[in-house]
Amino acid sequence: MNNSQRILTIAKYEWRRALARKKVSLLIILTIVTEFVPYIVLTQLPIPQAIQSIKSFMWLVGTILPYGLLLQFVAIFIATGSTAEEYEQGTADTILTKPVRRTEYLLGKFVGGYTLFAFIALITSSLAVTLSYGVFGPQKYAEYAPMMYIAIIFSTLVFFSIGFMTGELFRVSSLAYLVSSTIFIFALVLGPFLILASTLTGDQFYLDIVKWLPNWGSSNLPMMVARALFLQNLRLPFGGGDFNLTVSGTMTEAIVSIIIYTSVPIAIAFFRFLKSDITKSVS
Repeated sequence: MNNSQRILTIAKYEWRRALARKKVSLLIILTIVTEFVPYIVLTQLPIPQAIQSIKSFMWLVGTILPYGLLLQFVAIFIATGSTAEEYEQGTADTILTKPVRRTEYLLGKFVGGYTLFAFIALITSSLAVTLSYGVFGPQKYAEYAPMMYIAIIFSTLVFFSIGFMTGELFRVSSLAYLVSSTIFIFALVLGPFLILASTLTGDQFYLDIVKWLPNWGSSNLPMMVARALFLQNLRLPFGGGDFNLTVSGTMTEAIVSIIIYTSVPIAIAFFRFLKSDITKSVS
């Protein structure tokens, strides 16, 4: 068995292990149900004028809205439990006695967890397109849905990686999830406050800080891609969860931000794992 085969084996194991967790299964079901609920509600009520004007773009709204919050928490939840639960359950000791390199083990765990998240995101994106056609009729530019899906899963690398890092650093899944979620929420809340501070003071410095937050690139890239491909200057009444109206930036800057905030946590996780001889959870 070569390196890639061993990594793939660990990745497959990570899928089985994660899906066997009731919390993960319930979270997947909740995510899918959450995708259905808005469309069900809208079929029972008169469609508001704001939605009437963009009903041919509802596939995009249905794709973007879950990503802005729910899918980020799904990614964090999967990532933090990937390695931390192995330490808590004592299975890391057993796995690492097998003929598998430590880098192969950790890389396989990362790939397995991330591809599982990507599969969940694929389900929600597919449902958004399907339900939008069923409820609102023909959709414009739906052929770009695969590009939007790629933008979303690439953007989610930031907080998936942060979750993976905290899982390896703390080796306690509940603590790792708490820390990662706090980082995400803190960045989400801090951004609007900094924008408000800039508006009140006229100081560009506050907006520059916003662009250094870990969620700036990940929040903005999907909508940047949509605008570049087809959306142009059309404004969605739902906002898309980005800072595009106030904090200007380029797609390149967003991609660089995502790469930096993905690479650093991954590097820390691998350094911690490779330099530590402790495979048990750390209190």
